[in-house]
Amino acid sequence: MKNIFQALFVVLLISSFCYGVPPYMKNEIAIIPQKEKLTLSLEIIRYQRKLQNMSNYNILSVELEGDYTPNNFIEVGFGIPYLKILESSDSGIIGDIGLYSKFVILREIFSILDNFLLQNALVINIYLATGIKKEDSYRNIGLQKGLYFPISSGYADIEIGNTVSVVGTVFGISLFFSFNSVSSKIEPPLAFNVENDHLVLGSTLEGFVYYSEDLTIKLFSEITYFLPISERSKYLNILDIGGGVWGKVIDVFIIKVGYYQNFLIPIDIEKTYDSILMVELGTRF
Repeated sequence: MKNIFQALFVVLLISSFCYGVPPYMKNEIAIIPQKEKLTLSLEIIRYQRKLQNMSNYNILSVELEGDYTPNNFIEVGFGIPYLKILESSDSGIIGDIGLYSKFVILREIFSILDNFLLQNALVINIYLATGIKKEDSYRNIGLQKGLYFPISSGYADIEIGNTVSVVGTVFGISLFFSFNSVSSKIEPPLAFNVENDHLVLGSTLEGFVYYSEDLTIKLFSEITYFLPISERSKYLNILDIGGGVWGKVIDVFIIKVGYYQNFLIPIDIEKTYDSILMVELGTRF
């Protein structure tokens, strides 16, 4: 009976800390916190990139996001981005709309000095061909040209991955791996030719700073590596390292702030970015 109450306590405590799709930046966490919850949020991201003369320009992404958990084992979500090159007179574009899903395949509770929840989940994300294609995404910035690609590609992509998370009462850690099948003008999604495709390897560490009925605060750090399959891959030379703070107020309002720096020297500046600054505001129903 003691073990049953202990397990129930752990599940309730961990559920109060965790939050699902999308996670922080590029990594998924396996935890699905509360069933029958709908979360709507507005995410603002600034991508800093390089022009051919190595000066900086910025793409602002404003994305409406939503996710719903019908039960503790399934989570589905969407993201509708609007992109704008800040240094250009361009009025902006609609990016590639994302459809997200997560399915829990393993859940265990165990104790080693502390009580922990171990959860593994299958991740399937689909990005629709609603954005602008690379050849149409160049914009004048003075005498130089910036572009929306690869943040917007204009072709449908499929991401299939697996994520595992271990969460205790003080900290949590998640490991994420995915294969991204990138389509093109002559290649449909999940085609045998993988030259345009890439892998994503990542890890997220969370530290729970403060918890009460009215306020939850946690710090997070994150590392994400885009592993290209060939020089034709959608992303080249991206190793994001960053972190930030996540907060929840009276279980209704959510705020997230993060900064990420790419630590690899670009091979092709059209397939990478330098840094990311992200702010997200959400409300949970």
